[in-house]
Amino acid sequence: MFALPGIGALIIFILARPQEFFPLLQRVPFLHLFTVFAVIGYVIDIRLRRLLPVATNTLVWVGGLLLWAVISAAINTPEAFMSRLVEMAILFALYGTIAHGIQRFRSFQIVAGVLAATCLFIAAVCAHQGFSGTQCIGGEEQDGNIEGEPDGRECITVDDCRGPDADPSMEYRCEKVGLFGTYSVEGRVRYRGDLKDPNEVALTICAGGMALLIGFAMRRRGLVGVLGYGSGVAIVFVCVYLTQSRGGLIAAMLVPGVYLIRKYGIGVVIPGALVGIPVMMFGGRSGEAADLSTEMRYDAWSAGLDMWHHSPIFGVGPRAFVDHNYLTAHNSFVLSLGELGFVGLFLFTTVIFLCIKTLIVGLRELRHVPGSRGAQIWGMSLLAGLGGIIFQINTLSFTYHPVLWMYIGLIGGWYLAVRGHVPTFEVKVRLIDAAAIIAGCALYALVVLPVFLRIKGQM
Repeated sequence: MFALPGIGALIIFILARPQEFFPLLQRVPFLHLFTVFAVIGYVIDIRLRRLLPVATNTLVWVGGLLLWAVISAAINTPEAFMSRLVEMAILFALYGTIAHGIQRFRSFQIVAGVLAATCLFIAAVCAHQGFSGTQCIGGEEQDGNIEGEPDGRECITVDDCRGPDADPSMEYRCEKVGLFGTYSVEGRVRYRGDLKDPNEVALTICAGGMALLIGFAMRRRGLVGVLGYGSGVAIVFVCVYLTQSRGGLIAAMLVPGVYLIRKYGIGVVIPGALVGIPVMMFGGRSGEAADLSTEMRYDAWSAGLDMWHHSPIFGVGPRAFVDHNYLTAHNSFVLSLGELGFVGLFLFTTVIFLCIKTLIVGLRELRHVPGSRGAQIWGMSLLAGLGGIIFQINTLSFTYHPVLWMYIGLIGGWYLAVRGHVPTFEVKVRLIDAAAIIAGCALYALVVLPVFLRIKGQM
């Protein structure tokens, strides 16, 4: 299929960022090029009747959300309109080609394999970084961090970097240095590009790595499959531990937890929590730095609520949160509310809701369909990964993050693949669903969030 090479290349270049550490690749705008290739490949597949011109159930809602973001940008930040338009168009193309370029489970498995392999590569690089020595990082301070390059000098503390060999025009940090010029931030492992934040690394490798690797292990079965894919899951968990991300550790436990809940029922939550408590105690950040991070996050949520009060319909515009607050929202729902208003929050929540509903309803109906074991395995993998994503986007600004839209696209591809085998399968947002989402969003914006912030002393 002609769409698949472009989709696979997009996943690799967006996440692994080879163009950043191979200078030769920087001469060509590969992200835009592969987006065009994926779209053209999809059109060719349609013309050759290898794909059907059918829409996934999330298409209208995703299109509505991204269009609303463009409208909000035109109203609030006309000077940045073109850049926002291009950004939303790329996200739509990324989602659209993945969601509609996968209409068979063989194609789904190829794309899932590329995503899982890419996430495993990132996890391995970050795990190596976590066990590497420390070097001086010289550069400029940005948002409290030093963004620069390792200069090769070994160090134990930052004072070792301020000797006679230091450049007086630079700020320095003493960090762990890994492969491909990657380095930690405050001892927490991270990657490059869109995954410079340790928390975002943890989310990505849990949903795109751990969840899908478990799916491949269940497909392969046998000792070789269990050991091979199990080793990959172990690397992912070690990397999440080294990110020191509290939300990431919970997401890493949620992914297998979803499998256990479906098999053994809700009662498994209690023993699971007992196992998870010591992991959180020794793995996540603690102390003054963690407390300050939490307090700053609550302050950002309060700022997002103020932005919504100021502009309840259109918000302040996409990517404009930091123009009104010193810190981004650190909550995708607050970010949607503050930047895109109540309509944006409704559309974003609806997309997430429809993804959950699609997987749950699909898994329920596939139980009675002969030969659907593969479809059920991949549906469970996506549901487990989505569980981790939904939890962690409550503490991350992921509304426009490409990882989220890749995953939503993958769920859309699963939906169309199921429909290819069961044409009667259909999942929509019913009127009662929309009413419940509107009521939930109103309750969140008017009651839950203000009361929570008041309890935390932020209002």
